[in-house]
Amino acid sequence: MPLEREEKHNASPPEDETGYYETRDFTELYDEYFDRVNRYLRCRVYNSWDADDLTTAVFLKALEKFDQYSRTRPFAAWIFRIAHNTFIDYIRKNREVPTEDKFLLSDEPDDTWQPEQQALSKETLATLLERLDRLTQDQRDVLSLRYFAELKISQVADVLGKTESSVKMIAYRGLQQLQKLYKEGDRNEGK
Repeated sequence: MPLEREEKHNASPPEDETGYYETRDFTELYDEYFDRVNRYLRCRVYNSWDADDLTTAVFLKALEKFDQYSRTRPFAAWIFRIAHNTFIDYIRKNREVPTEDKFLLSDEPDDTWQPEQQALSKETLATLLERLDRLTQDQRDVLSLRYFAELKISQVADVLGKTESSVKMIAYRGLQQLQKLYKEGDRNEGK
């Protein structure tokens, strides 16, 4: 009997067909993904306090359910599905469209930046967010997960329950629409 236990203990972790297996503990994963989840939620709710509260809620849910996480799937897809569902619950609960917060992605000043650069960066970010709001919900979901949360196409597909080809098409159309909105804005500003 003791030999069987020893063999099981020394056995390699289970892997899926891709050979992926997440070995890090919750603390390490929290450290790696906290900022990305927070950035994603800040781009979705626009209010930094609500985003911070939602980020905390996401990681509390993840900690409670961590034993249910299949380590053969990427943690990013799992945590961002929780983040996306938490965002949807927040919208349903509040029954309102999030309002814009001028200090969307960073509340802390960066001493290395000049004031002119800070103003330009905030103006550029505000312009981007205004144009993102004019996209469809699917396009905002896909682009937010892809670029603010820095997920791969396959992970975005997992989070949203869509196929990779569907996510690629939505992203393509969303980026095309953003480009069109920027061109229209540039023409209107030139007048």
